[in-house]
Amino acid sequence: MPKQPLALIIEDDPPSGEALSLIVADWGAEVAFGRDGDEAEAAIAGRFDDLRWIITDFHLGDGPHGISVVQRLVAFAPHARVLVLSGSFHGKAQAEAATTGYELMQKPARASAIIAWLEAG
Repeated sequence: MPKQPLALIIEDDPPSGEALSLIVADWGAEVAFGRDGDEAEAAIAGRFDDLRWIITDFHLGDGPHGISVVQRLVAFAPHARVLVLSGSFHGKAQAEAATTGYELMQKPARASAIIAWLEAG
């Protein structure tokens, strides 16, 4: 049986993280989850080569924002596609996503939009 592709979800809001994890797992990916950078890194320790997608919330509570966390992780998994979720398309999230080249999707993101993003690569 082939190994499932690995997706990492970084979300500090447990209900949002659980909902997103269910969407991605139901689609067919293995899901690793973290509420912040440290948890995310621990969740995929030793599996950077398997990491195909990273989906992160931009605002991660009081810690670094999602793009900062992802930039640290993609140093070890440069082939992973990144999707940034934000409650607003204005301001810092949009500017940071544009600077890094990461895709940005407005929250709440529809399951069909998340699935289409996964299927695109």
